[in-house]
Amino acid sequence: MSEQRIIIEMAQGVDPHGRDDTKAARRAVEQALQGASLPIFGTLGVDRETMRVVVHIGVPRPESVDVEVIGGLLPYGSVEVVVEAGGLDVPAAGEVHVMAVAALEVFLPVR
Repeated sequence: MSEQRIIIEMAQGVDPHGRDDTKAARRAVEQALQGASLPIFGTLGVDRETMRVVVHIGVPRPESVDVEVIGGLLPYGSVEVVVEAGGLDVPAAGEVHVMAVAALEVFLPVR
């Protein structure tokens, strides 16, 4: 079945004290979700569970991200989490702030 991408939402998240890539990634995804509104489901009478969501995460240490935690943030549809090298480690006042970036793509089947 073919599908159509209907939204891309992007955001960043920071863990300023713990140097925790999962926490920074979680905050980036939460920020992206706050900016996303999908009234198309009610308008078209489409079940939210039919959507496929691909979550792209960029962090300095991709292997340290708990993809189950990130995937659990999405309340509907089938979710795929893709983590790759990106983001930033920002030294500041003797600490390292971890910055993560997230892009959420939402796809619906074409009828």
